Amino acid sequence: MIRLLAKFIIYCLVLGLSLVTGLTPDLPMKAILILAAVLAAVNTLLRPIFVALALPFNILTFGIASVFANLLSLVIANAIAGRPLHGFWVMLLIAFVVMLVDDAHHAARSRAQRMRLNQA
Repeated sequence: MIRLLAKFIIYCLVLGLSLVTGLTPDLPMKAILILAAVLAAVNTLLRPIFVALALPFNILTFGIASVFANLLSLVIANAIAGRPLHGFWVMLLIAFVVMLVDDAHHAARSRAQRMRLNQA
């Protein structure tokens, strides 16, 4: 539950950043919260399947296919949330940023867990 809440907060920040930078100027705050919640749920449930299916392509493309796995989960979340995001390039850029932030969050969580194990 804490991981889902952390993902929700991270996605709110990423989508809010897209609003501040002008990528999605007409996106209301309610839509950001709904899309972030749906994206957190979709990424928790479906992203591992997408990453597993994209693994052969990730090996061939040196990891670029994982951006499209994130894009697919963003497209699904966008459809569920009522299509608040418009345009392929906007969604691709947001998917790329979400991937980078998710990877950084995972690395920080892993490092904190290793540090706790080393202290014990």
